Amino acid sequence: MEIKDSQNKAVNDIIEMIVAVIGKGSREIDTTEAISSAARLAGSFMFRSFEFDIDDVKPGTAMLSNEANTMGPALVNITLAVLQHYDIEIDQNSISAQNQTTADSDFVDVIGRVQGPALDIMKNNDLNYEQLAQSAAVATAFIIQQSSNIKPEEGFGIAVYHYIEGTKTCPPKFNDQPQQNKSQNVEKENKSKPWWKFW
Repeated sequence: MEIKDSQNKAVNDIIEMIVAVIGKGSREIDTTEAISSAARLAGSFMFRSFEFDIDDVKPGTAMLSNEANTMGPALVNITLAVLQHYDIEIDQNSISAQNQTTADSDFVDVIGRVQGPALDIMKNNDLNYEQLAQSAAVATAFIIQQSSNIKPEEGFGIAVYHYIEGTKTCPPKFNDQPQQNKSQNVEKENKSKPWWKFW
């Protein structure tokens, strides 16, 4: 698949937003939380592209679907392609559920904090939910590539788990993020700071 220029622009915006919101403005951010947050965002916006009626569904409820089974792997393939572009080959045989690292944070809490700013990024770049999800998958791969303290296979495993979680979990409503304005202000402040690092 081809990523549009506007989607590429959104990639950097997503990374900056993840650092600002999840890292709380610090240029050092926990690797697992960074990867899982970007992957959850990708999965959640892909979920929204399915256009399910979720008005009466409690956030955090698992919602299994054929759409998720089809489009979730598409996010995985984007991540693999980007990592291969960086000459990173993933040994998928070394990834297993037994040794898979997952985020300690709560899905609904994290999505509640990042989806508002992500929606702004989507609108500012004239993207739809699926396109923003694809951009977030590219961002996820980039974070994995930049994370020197874990093996690529571990980072990839984190991403895959949280893609699945995102595409199969009902997110909170967009108006359920009380820290959104504060997060956006932090994001703006960080634009002029040196680049982040993941640890």
